[in-house]
Amino acid sequence: MLTSRRALRAAVTTAVTAVLVLSGLVAAGALPGSPAPAAGQAARTWVVDAVDDADGNSWRSRDTGTSRVTIAVGDTVEWRFEWPTARQEHDLTSVDTPAGTWVPPVQEYRTPDDPDGPVRHTFTAPGTYSYTCSIHGTMMTGTVVVTESGEPGGEAPTVDASATPTTGPAPLDVAFSGSAQHAGDGELTYVWDFGDGVTGAGAEHQHSYASPGRYTATLAATDADGVTGTDTVDITVTDAHAHHELPHVSATATPASGTAPLAVAFSAEVSTSGPFRAFAHGLTAYPELTGTATMVRRRGATHASLDVSGLKARAMHMVHVHEEACSSNNAGAHFRFDEALPFEEANEIWLPFTSDAHGRSGLVEVVQPQRADEQAVSVVIHDPDNPALRIGCVDLAPSVAGLTYAWDFGDGSTGRGTDPHHVYAASGTHTAKLTVADGHGNTDIATVAVAVAAPPGPTPVDTAAPDTAVSGGPEGVVRARRATFTLTSTEAGSTFTCSLDGAAWQACPATARFAGLDQGRHRLLVRASDAAGNADATPASHEWAVDRTAPVVRAVRPSVTTDRTPTLRARVRDAHSSVRRVVLQVDGARVAPVRHVARRGQVRWTPRRPLALGRHTARLVVVDAAGNRQAATWTFRVRR
Repeated sequence: MLTSRRALRAAVTTAVTAVLVLSGLVAAGALPGSPAPAAGQAARTWVVDAVDDADGNSWRSRDTGTSRVTIAVGDTVEWRFEWPTARQEHDLTSVDTPAGTWVPPVQEYRTPDDPDGPVRHTFTAPGTYSYTCSIHGTMMTGTVVVTESGEPGGEAPTVDASATPTTGPAPLDVAFSGSAQHAGDGELTYVWDFGDGVTGAGAEHQHSYASPGRYTATLAATDADGVTGTDTVDITVTDAHAHHELPHVSATATPASGTAPLAVAFSAEVSTSGPFRAFAHGLTAYPELTGTATMVRRRGATHASLDVSGLKARAMHMVHVHEEACSSNNAGAHFRFDEALPFEEANEIWLPFTSDAHGRSGLVEVVQPQRADEQAVSVVIHDPDNPALRIGCVDLAPSVAGLTYAWDFGDGSTGRGTDPHHVYAASGTHTAKLTVADGHGNTDIATVAVAVAAPPGPTPVDTAAPDTAVSGGPEGVVRARRATFTLTSTEAGSTFTCSLDGAAWQACPATARFAGLDQGRHRLLVRASDAAGNADATPASHEWAVDRTAPVVRAVRPSVTTDRTPTLRARVRDAHSSVRRVVLQVDGARVAPVRHVARRGQVRWTPRRPLALGRHTARLVVVDAAGNRQAATWTFRVRR
């Protein structure tokens, strides 16, 4: 499962406690054999900060302002990782060179304001000690110069190292040559570290690399005062017997259809993959580590995925794409999309995850909105307990290095590169062909079709006005003082103007709403106008009435009668609509039939059976067409 950067940072706080305790004991002089400071001189602690800023990632001494500091034997260097000076994760990894071997070696991981605090190391012997952040190794290196007195002893020699050739198939014989300049008069001593475990003395040296890989050869020049300067040269050794094949490539076009002239963005979509294997610290810690990783590079995006098992259960793992093969410098530093920008998540490809109860990652996928170049060659899994250590690696194959991309757009035009643009001027279906080639005679072809339609002819002049229609809204007589209408036109994109009850024409939306309407009849006129300005000469009309007044009931009769089958009468009028329903109750019971003569406004009812002598109650309820109701109640008496 994918793990957030914040969760990963918070979780990685248990990095090799035993090593930290050991470093602290050495710094305090508490271990047997810890060196004592020179006579009359107190041991000192020197502070070096991990710095992440707009200029990049670096080590910076608080004393010198650089990544180089000169100290005395017995002094301690303390590397700090304090927010906001340090804004990212770092590791501190010692690098042994002919000029200095770390005892014990250091390989620690820290997050900003890590609860494990700084990393400390006490130096017991003179020498020039190199260190790096292997995550940011291409720019984040530092040097500790240790002298008996702690005095710099002059500037370090300026060293220039070169090699011929710097690349070729194994076994590769390389002639190394070096020179140095320094201010002193004494002789310089030269020592080469060829990066494959072999060293050699002298400024000039011949060395043969037996195995493929990337090697960093270091030349150290030391003056009579013990001050050392270094320079490096990279050697790339290829496999002469390797089977060369091309990665899977497909061609895409966006858009794949449209009207001429059609601008199309093409892309060569390149897929590489490989199996994970345990390496480095993982060879002993996680020998069962296995899995796969895949990378797909396309225009504006890189999709990376992995699925791994054989890991520590329920643990957070850092995973990054690297710029060297697994066999070269433990895969080197993190890959960066833009090497002019600092190492950070937005400029790299991270695939962090938390393993399940069985030590499996499950499918982990990320997409970065940039296309990775050929420097993205491997994927590395870090140790969950100490991310400074690396436990698993996969080489993404086949290699994309040195590939060329030639395009034939199918209309007589050609282009080069992974993501070219092309504009089709002519209509038709064009088949674009991509030819991918390496330097070993291998080629592959991918195609993609682009359908281009002819441009439309001249737009005819529009002189016809649209027809307007009004739908929705109240019908007949209503009580509501609000009204909502839907306005439509026979031409899309038309606009509307409205006139209510003879008022001036005003613009109105397709859903027209009116409020605060007076009682009485209303008339809405609507006309549509098209984009050419043609207006409907026969506006649509909609009429309705608003009635909020109840009917009037009067002249109810009789009051006293000797007729035991008397005719009950009433006059009914409605000012704004018509009477819709008349209900008569006598002594609480509804009676029928009740005769209503609408044109005269008369209501009559005569009982079919004689009424009892005495007092009776009549209730007449009248409801008009809008739903307004009026009730009139009266009493009458039947006497002898």
